[in-house]
Amino acid sequence: MSQRILVPIDGSTSARKALEHARLIQRATQARIHLLHIPEVPIAKDALGAKVGAAPADYTPEKGRLAGERLLEEAWQAVAGDGEDVTYHVVEGRPAQVIVQQAADLGVDMIVMGSRGLSDLKSLMVGSVSHKVSHIAPCPVITLHVPD
Repeated sequence: MSQRILVPIDGSTSARKALEHARLIQRATQARIHLLHIPEVPIAKDALGAKVGAAPADYTPEKGRLAGERLLEEAWQAVAGDGEDVTYHVVEGRPAQVIVQQAADLGVDMIVMGSRGLSDLKSLMVGSVSHKVSHIAPCPVITLHVPD
């Protein structure tokens, strides 16, 4: 049975480093990599720039899915250059919950993800996605930190 690695991709530098690390693991173990993107539904703003809590009229889940697939393809091409042993997943929802659910559904052996530094206050109030995932994931989680 081959290993499976889940790598959430959001376009950040730390996510790119996580993918590079997962690729190293893949080369050593012949694991299958599952790339996951969770689209952020844009929040509409009024004329003064205040958030009004609804997605803009031109946003559709299909547009979010297509943009997510492009992001995953570009990320993979940047580190691997080919389509071997990789599967793309674009799933809407709350990032930590989606990552953990996908890990369980796919039966992955590990999650390799980036860590983005949040401000101290925001981190205390919300908590980072990587922190949440590391506490509730059904498998080991490798979190890569990229210094600012």
